[in-house]
Amino acid sequence: MLKNYLKIALRSLLKSKGTSVINIVGLSVGMACCIIIFLFVQHELSYDKFHSKGENIFRVLTIDEALGVSSNLVGITLPALGEAMDENFPEVVQRVRMIPQGRQLITYEQQGYYTQNFAFAEPSLFTMFDFKLLDGDAEKVLTEPNTVVFSESMARKTFGSEPAIGKRIDVGNQTGLEIVGIMQDVPNNSHLDFDVVVSMQQADTTSGFAQFLRSWQSISMVTYVELASPDSEKTVEAKMEELIRANDVGENFKVTLQPLADVHLKSSGILFENYNLNKTDISYVYTLGAVGLFVMLIASFNFMNLSTARSANRAQEVGVRKVFGAIRGQLIGQFMIESVVLCVLSFLIALVLVGLVGGFVNLPIESNLAIHFITTPQWILGALLFVFVLGIFSGSYPALLLSGFHPIAILRGSFKTSAKGVVLRKSLVIFQFAISIAMIIGTTIVYDQLQHQRNIDKGFDTEQIITLNVGHPSLQQSLPVLMNSLEQRPEILGTARTGNMPGRTFGRNSVRPEGVPQEDTWIISVVGFDDKYMELMGMEIVSGRGYNREMPSDQQQSILINEAMAKELAWDNPVGKKITFGQTERTVIGVVKDFHFAGMRHKIEPLAMFYNPNSGGNLAIKFNASQTSDAVGAIRSAWEEVFPNSPLEYQFFDEEFGQQFASDEKFGRLVFSFTWLAIFIACLGLFGLSAFTAEQKTKEIGVRKVLGASVGGIVLLLSRQFSQLILVAIVLAIPVAYYLMNEWLKDFEYRVDIHWMWFVLSAVTALLIALLTVTFQSVRAATVNPSKSLRCQ
Repeated sequence: MLKNYLKIALRSLLKSKGTSVINIVGLSVGMACCIIIFLFVQHELSYDKFHSKGENIFRVLTIDEALGVSSNLVGITLPALGEAMDENFPEVVQRVRMIPQGRQLITYEQQGYYTQNFAFAEPSLFTMFDFKLLDGDAEKVLTEPNTVVFSESMARKTFGSEPAIGKRIDVGNQTGLEIVGIMQDVPNNSHLDFDVVVSMQQADTTSGFAQFLRSWQSISMVTYVELASPDSEKTVEAKMEELIRANDVGENFKVTLQPLADVHLKSSGILFENYNLNKTDISYVYTLGAVGLFVMLIASFNFMNLSTARSANRAQEVGVRKVFGAIRGQLIGQFMIESVVLCVLSFLIALVLVGLVGGFVNLPIESNLAIHFITTPQWILGALLFVFVLGIFSGSYPALLLSGFHPIAILRGSFKTSAKGVVLRKSLVIFQFAISIAMIIGTTIVYDQLQHQRNIDKGFDTEQIITLNVGHPSLQQSLPVLMNSLEQRPEILGTARTGNMPGRTFGRNSVRPEGVPQEDTWIISVVGFDDKYMELMGMEIVSGRGYNREMPSDQQQSILINEAMAKELAWDNPVGKKITFGQTERTVIGVVKDFHFAGMRHKIEPLAMFYNPNSGGNLAIKFNASQTSDAVGAIRSAWEEVFPNSPLEYQFFDEEFGQQFASDEKFGRLVFSFTWLAIFIACLGLFGLSAFTAEQKTKEIGVRKVLGASVGGIVLLLSRQFSQLILVAIVLAIPVAYYLMNEWLKDFEYRVDIHWMWFVLSAVTALLIALLTVTFQSVRAATVNPSKSLRCQ
């Protein structure tokens, strides 16, 4: 029976080549889109799921409710809190404290190597998390001072094929660190990543670092806890609150727990977590999932539409088979098999399409698609279930409709297309284009917002600037020599030192501004730089003056603030006002125009800028835009002269700053691409339906032409019903798109207004595309010789 069904299914597909091609192309493209989106969504949802204790692991966050802070949730906490839990919290099985440091320079045998992600950590890192050790004991590594674990890749980069265990390296002021473990490279679906981990254990318990680890006075430590049961989360939060109050932590600070599974997708509003790599927003995952579902629905509706539209052409077949004894269940089985066969063919083509475009969309899989598919059993089972369900869903209505025809009426020639089928087809066309139009509107608004972020006045220059990480102690002494050498080169326009660059999140300090009530707690962001930095970065003084190297008092007694701080303090004339930092009082000498020093989604917070001619570990270099390659060569040459044993690593600041838009722009590109594919699939179905409509009206068109109807009039006749459906779709799509995009924009502090023109342009675009699709078929039908039309049987 099944063999017979398959034969008839293949014959039916070959008999209706046009319909079959449209269905297969539409379903193939829809499935390919769905597979690509599924891979992205699966990857995002898989973050940190490989940890066997993941459900019991939580991150400790701090809530800063001080005045001057608008983004008050931060990914760091009190250094002493983790250790204090050991003694006071039976609900806590273990905890780990870490200090991620990003890129750092390490040296081995006088040769320097840069790490990608350096961190200090406690030994429980390898017993709490499932970061696999290839060499070394998870229970023992990092338990001794001056020990270090390397990743497999970092070990290969530093030591080549030589065994790494037992070798010693230097990091900053720490010398002779012994490598005691080699770990497998961290999976790409981990929010934590590190290639060098140094023990936080201290041989000298009186050292400054050991005292820092016992401090309740700063918010600076990354801390994770493993609970005996995730149900004790609220209990632990309450106990942490009591603990920090008992240790005289400021009332403005509160602590909370965040489940490990939420760190990657639900941290878009959290600051001070540069170690949370590649974080994105859960709303993007939901949106992409919805886009994939909608694209697949549009492709499925195309199949249903064309199948029901051509029901009259298969009516005779159904009638004859019923006369020869076929029961309804057999007919339903036949048509369902046809649907499933078509879906299987489409799925195979879709896999080929995904394989072809995978390199362009940067699929989040480590192997090629075929290997990933074959080596992932759940993928195979999921794909088979997906194809089967899609086949049943797409073929359900046509199967029920066709199998329900009455054989006597059919064979007498009195069969007519079902009115219900016509209503269904119109409804599906409206639904398809409503989705497509809403997606076009959404895409235009997303694009507008991304452009707004890119082009907004940031308050500083991003172009023509290269940054160098020069924080390593071995580089500090000779840094002025490097700067002087660079400034002698014609390609270099200037150099400046700074504690940090915009976009990396600045530190925060407690302050006492002049005139505020004694009981108010103020915490503001701070950064230090030299006297050349503001000019090099194109920052603007709006009142007062900037720092002057010739005025020694500027370094110890003066301070610059931004406009946001003057506004928060309601200072109409900020110059001359006093701000106390700890025991030191400083005088405001100037106000800097606001600039975006944190993420573009965050409101610009109050900021104080210190003058320090020997500031920090970042060197900013301004270069001539017409001599970029020469400037890079000059920097490399000067660096090798001054630091011959240290590798040069540099970044173009515009590219680095642009990384904060990477998640938004990736989302925008995906939505844009799939929106136009959805329009293509919808128009493909419309093309088939218009061809069917023209075929059904062949004789009517011939009669009208004989009676003098023009080609334009006939085209208008055939296009009118589809235009009406698209107009209904526009009316339905606009309010839905407005609501959804308004909700999406609420996540941005600096956002565009939703303009009515986007809705008009999107609606007109969809209408024109649909009319062009229908017009092509209408013109073909209208230009046929009436003698041929009237002979048509």
